[in-house]
Amino acid sequence: MSASAALDYQAIRNTISLYCIALDTKDFSLLHQVFTEDVEAVYSIRTATGVDAIAGAIEKRLSPVSFHHTLGTQIIEIATDGKAAKAHTYFTGVHFGKGKWEGKEVTAWGTYVDDLVLIDGPAARNVLSGASGQWLIKRRECLWTKRMGEEGVMEGE
Repeated sequence: MSASAALDYQAIRNTISLYCIALDTKDFSLLHQVFTEDVEAVYSIRTATGVDAIAGAIEKRLSPVSFHHTLGTQIIEIATDGKAAKAHTYFTGVHFGKGKWEGKEVTAWGTYVDDLVLIDGPAARNVLSGASGQWLIKRRECLWTKRMGEEGVMEGE
């Protein structure tokens, strides 16, 4: 494996991790460094197309809570041409209630199944030094394993 190929795996992990940072800090503008502009995201409650639509839906859904996302087991396969990749990443998201829901939480477990594309040349931003370019998620499917806890925290005060 070439040095750049090895760094591409790390660049992909960074992209997927940045999604969690964007949500946990509520800095949804960071999602432009995670998704392509025309991304398709399939969640259990809806399918959305476009990074702005996804950011808006996530912001609305998560506005009543604070949260902490953790990534776990992961496998990444980069296509032989080096221009696309598929990643399966286990996640845990803990959503903490506010107001009347203070002290309550709901936890979600699942898998992100991501199709990523390599952006190189002048269009690439925030490229990991030594990687082939910037890796962005073109399609995401969120597969839920389990939710447990007080669902009311998601409704807010």
